[in-house]
Amino acid sequence: MALVGTLHTRLRDDAVRHLTAGTSVDFQGPSGSGCSLLARSVCAELEDAGWHVVKAQGIAALADRPLEALSIAGLVARQGGPSGPPTAVSAAVQGILAAVKGSTVLFIDDVDDLDEMSAGAITAAHRITPFPILSTSRPTPRPQRPAWRITAAIRPGVVLKVPPLGFVDTQTLVSEVLGAPIDASSFARLFATSGGVPSLTSQIINTARMRGVLKLVDDVWTANSELWLPEMGRAVEPLLQHLSPEAIDGLHALALAGTIDIKTAHKFVPWEVLEEIDGYGLLQFLPRGDETLISVFPQAVAEFFKHHTVGARELRVDKMVTGAFGDDSDFRPRPSATGWSHTLPGDPSTLGALPITNDNNEGLVENRLLVDHWHRELLLRRAEWEQNPTPRTATALIRTTLVTGADKDSLIRVIEGTPRTGDHRDLVSYDNWCALFVGVVEHNMDWAHAIFTQSRVDAEEWSELSEAIQDFIELQTEYCPNPDDLDTPPDTAPEDTKEIVAAVRAELFLARGRPDEALLELERLKEPKTEFGRLRTASLPWALLLEGEDEAAITAAREALAAARHKHDIEGIMAAAYVLAIGLIIRGRASELRAVLSSVLSAGILPAMQRPQHVALLSIAAQLAAEEGRTTTARSLAQQALSLQPGPGLLPLGSPTQALAELDLAELPPVQARAQTGDRLWAESEDLLKREYLVAGYLCGVLGYIANPLHERAVILQEIAQQIPAPFIKIVDKMVVALDSDDPDVMVAAADLLADQGRVFEAATTYSAALNHLRNSGNAAKAAKVHDAAKKRLSVWGAEAANGLRSAADGADLTAREEEIARLAASGLPNQEIARRLLISVRTVENHLHRVFRKLGVENRAGMSRVLAG
Repeated sequence: MALVGTLHTRLRDDAVRHLTAGTSVDFQGPSGSGCSLLARSVCAELEDAGWHVVKAQGIAALADRPLEALSIAGLVARQGGPSGPPTAVSAAVQGILAAVKGSTVLFIDDVDDLDEMSAGAITAAHRITPFPILSTSRPTPRPQRPAWRITAAIRPGVVLKVPPLGFVDTQTLVSEVLGAPIDASSFARLFATSGGVPSLTSQIINTARMRGVLKLVDDVWTANSELWLPEMGRAVEPLLQHLSPEAIDGLHALALAGTIDIKTAHKFVPWEVLEEIDGYGLLQFLPRGDETLISVFPQAVAEFFKHHTVGARELRVDKMVTGAFGDDSDFRPRPSATGWSHTLPGDPSTLGALPITNDNNEGLVENRLLVDHWHRELLLRRAEWEQNPTPRTATALIRTTLVTGADKDSLIRVIEGTPRTGDHRDLVSYDNWCALFVGVVEHNMDWAHAIFTQSRVDAEEWSELSEAIQDFIELQTEYCPNPDDLDTPPDTAPEDTKEIVAAVRAELFLARGRPDEALLELERLKEPKTEFGRLRTASLPWALLLEGEDEAAITAAREALAAARHKHDIEGIMAAAYVLAIGLIIRGRASELRAVLSSVLSAGILPAMQRPQHVALLSIAAQLAAEEGRTTTARSLAQQALSLQPGPGLLPLGSPTQALAELDLAELPPVQARAQTGDRLWAESEDLLKREYLVAGYLCGVLGYIANPLHERAVILQEIAQQIPAPFIKIVDKMVVALDSDDPDVMVAAADLLADQGRVFEAATTYSAALNHLRNSGNAAKAAKVHDAAKKRLSVWGAEAANGLRSAADGADLTAREEEIARLAASGLPNQEIARRLLISVRTVENHLHRVFRKLGVENRAGMSRVLAG
């Protein structure tokens, strides 16, 4: 758990900045959120900077013992003697003032539990001689907040809310606790249950591991289907200890009801009780059309109540909830189920404005709705097939199982237990989904081809449909078939055949970089009625992206993602999120990218039809974690991607090769590591191009060239770019041509044009290469000017746009922030002054300088200054 204090780096740096400026800080978060650990890490930063920290602890059991908490902390001055203070309170004030002389911060952990007299003494001392106070508190409903609470009385002061850990930070915590990667599905369920609350996450991991629910199989941790155990209830109790009995009953009722609309919730939970529960941070709200959904947060709290031993109180709450829904058995609370979930009608046209989520887990309600929906679908389809095992019912069950997580043994039982009866259309559809399972999930294309061979015997007028599905599966797993070989069906063909063929042809055109032809195919599609037809959900924004219309593609992908969430369309969610992620990478919008990755990957559903998109999103997340130095997290995400990868990777950034290369080669000198990374990417590029994945192969080669810029590779890339008509590729080709020019002026001119177009990634890469050339040639002064101008130009596209701007010195590869700190240090500024200027902590400065020394191959500031001077 000590790791938690190092994960909220922005909050830590903000707190240090406020406190050193004399502003008091209160970290606010629920029990187990890591507030205390975060505050202690702030104290460590301050102590490293020469500040003195005085520590006190609020203790609820001592709330009726005035000044006892201060006495324990040694802050009550001795009484007695002619000059001694006349009262205990004045003695406490005198003791506090004596302790906080000079550069001192008073740290009060659990300030809510401080007694009134102690709070008064601290407030009085602060008014005599102001000093900064660092405190931790928990969310509390406004009517229950005492008037004398320190956080309200001390000025100036700020409240910094400590959110649950996001998806990536929770991955880091889990990887550190387990010491080995955890598989994607198990982690997603763990994250959904704990909500990213550190104490719950650790408790669930430790208990599940001890009880054998979480097992290490082939060096990867895997969980059983049921993660919750009764012993985990102790981790939930601290979250409930301040609730009134009415709020406990209300929370219990909401836990049984699941995710529901607020009007229904109000039928059995009064508004004042809802306000109290929300005041303690135990609810999440989600706008949906004209309605608002409400859900218990974190899910572990709901599991705690669902698994309660049945008694009189539980039966009373059960009856209360059931009465609100009437006698419909579909809405009866089931302690062992996932709860109820209601999809509200809403107007799909209003969904474009639905927030995607941020990295603080606001998407967990959406994901819970998604999981609940598919859980019910699976139960329904399984029951239908068991009652009537036909190709039609088997198709529905296989399709649902492939969304919720393909269980090989269960699916094989379905295949073996389904007679080949029914009409030709049902048999073809059944064969197609069987082939999708064995090809994409089981990676057994020989079996898939055998299924298609059998299917053609029964296909008759549906043969074109079957051929299209075969091309789609081959696209996902082996190579990109030629779209020109897949004929457009005649007008007399069945509508679903025309729809599926058009959708698959569009996918093939996009994989080969022919977006204009893909758009023509998409125009043939009316409102899609089949699962394969819905591929257009993401095909349209992907086509726009390849056409070079970045902002239009991002907007279309956002709208498609919101609409897919509303419909519980997991394939649409995954596909739209991938396009959105690529667009955000191009535009340099890292925070939005992290939010999208967290929102989608935390759902824990692995759709077979969009398996390449899922692998690509995991690979992008792994690369981000590797760049942030989270090696364990990066490797875990990369291995999750490898375990799911159905084939060689038909999508750009569709495999974790780059992240794994950087992790494997981290101990090598930077220049050597980059060269070997480039070689691995180039080898993958060659394989992709042989399989006709032209867009993915070209862009993989570009990444390899950036890492290891060999002239002969640039020539090959330029030849490939001439074969791909997509405007997107032409833009990237401009970067490759500039990088290969070996002329920094040509590079800067090209980078200026790219920056003006909003192509942040390509522009930052080209600027970085120019800076590298300038510094290596000894022209440090011009490099500094180019760097400043580039940063200004890129910043037009957002505060984060310049973060990808890198510079180099003697073959090193410094980030923009590392260079900024290095130059300030080289000018003679001490670490404390650098921290003050940049509004970061001293420890952050030291960490950056340590990395700079390693990259430059020097041991001290003097060596660094010589290298930077050229």
